[in-house]
Amino acid sequence: MAPAWTPAGLRAPDPQPRPVPLLLALACALPLALAGWGWLLVGPELSVAAAVVLVAAVCLPAAGVWLAARAGQGGGWPLALIAGAMVLLSDATLRQRGGGGLDLQGVLKFALWALGLLLLFWRAADLRRALGHGPSGALLLFGLWSLLSAAWSATPLYTAGAAVAFLGIWVVAVSLAGALPLHRGLQAITAALLLAMALSLLLLALAPALALTPMDNGRVMRLSGIFGSPNNLGRAAALCVLLAVLLRPLLGRREGTAWLLAALGLGGACLLLSDSRGSLIALGAGLAVLLLARRFPLARALPWLALLWVLLAAVTALLLAGPSTLGDALVAMVSRSGRLSELTTLTGRTEIWAAVMELIAQAPLLGHGFASSREVLPAGFRGAFGWTTTSAHNLWLQAGLTTGLIGLGLVLLAQGAWLKQAWRRPLPARDAVMVLLLAVGLIEAGALGPSVNLLTFVWAWAAALGVRHGDG
Repeated sequence: MAPAWTPAGLRAPDPQPRPVPLLLALACALPLALAGWGWLLVGPELSVAAAVVLVAAVCLPAAGVWLAARAGQGGGWPLALIAGAMVLLSDATLRQRGGGGLDLQGVLKFALWALGLLLLFWRAADLRRALGHGPSGALLLFGLWSLLSAAWSATPLYTAGAAVAFLGIWVVAVSLAGALPLHRGLQAITAALLLAMALSLLLLALAPALALTPMDNGRVMRLSGIFGSPNNLGRAAALCVLLAVLLRPLLGRREGTAWLLAALGLGGACLLLSDSRGSLIALGAGLAVLLLARRFPLARALPWLALLWVLLAAVTALLLAGPSTLGDALVAMVSRSGRLSELTTLTGRTEIWAAVMELIAQAPLLGHGFASSREVLPAGFRGAFGWTTTSAHNLWLQAGLTTGLIGLGLVLLAQGAWLKQAWRRPLPARDAVMVLLLAVGLIEAGALGPSVNLLTFVWAWAAALGVRHGDG
């Protein structure tokens, strides 16, 4: 019988793994250790903290190379562990509010993202199949175009690093979708998200000042947890709940219910405390597609979703146009400030979109460089009260701003290829996750900015689920 972590039809890991991972780890550790000893001989006396950092600098790269080699050879828990680490750490931040730039945290994240490229030496066959798969192949081309954009980027080094990270994430996500069964992949991602939710709530209990972010000029306090941003926490919490719902029928009743209750408790609490309305709406869209897809093909479900959207918009318009008391009650219910302008401008997003369109017009074909919005937008946009932003707050505008019409075309190609496959042969897990990502992308840069993140990984993983099912 094949091991539980090995999907049917794929070669099982070697019973006694070859010594390649250990040899690679030793080859990595030896020069680092020699450099460390040389620094000790000529450097100053070390403090305890500096000694710990030095040991980590020698051991962690070697451990990472060993883990990547094990994941490449056999998949299994080493691959799940790398994927879980990417999910847990990609959006986590220990910086002060408004901090940025390259620091130890950024270096460690980049090392984790780039580590995935090592899988190319063992997973080349799986990755070639993904290259011929419409949604996954278009995403890979987008990553390569993003890397090329470093040549003219406003932030060349940062663009190159972010593009390499994108490619590393793509390799790990595609490998996870191909090497592990759906329920194991869901478990790896959901477990990492549950840990992130638990750490966020623990931080709220121990250090509320670090866990909460003041919004609306300090009038509203929203939970950010370990994510540094309430919206980042909200979308991670929404994704956690959706994945647990997807996982429930794939496991036994007792185990599946335990996962779902944990997600509803931890993820639900973080979603409410983050007060991320966009994430809540995106979760509702994903759940709606999941429920409808189990009863109808996507081709029949989409018209019903469109009709529901039109009815909600019509009811909202009638309430706003009716007696002032009804309109005021509606505004007070769905807005934080109680102002109608908060709704009509989508919390200031329309102003950002207008500025982004002007910036796109400056470099329409090539864009300003992948992930460059963190510098381009603050330099070219200031709100009425002096505030600015680092992302376009829309996935497609973000793509157009940073990678131009060529990059935007590749994004649309990837999404169009997914929609074509979903129309012909729905996969509830893939389609529900993709709808959540698209819904988030309506009001956030989502998976494309201002740099790679949790949703980047989930997008690449969900798209690659079609490879296992033979979609072209």
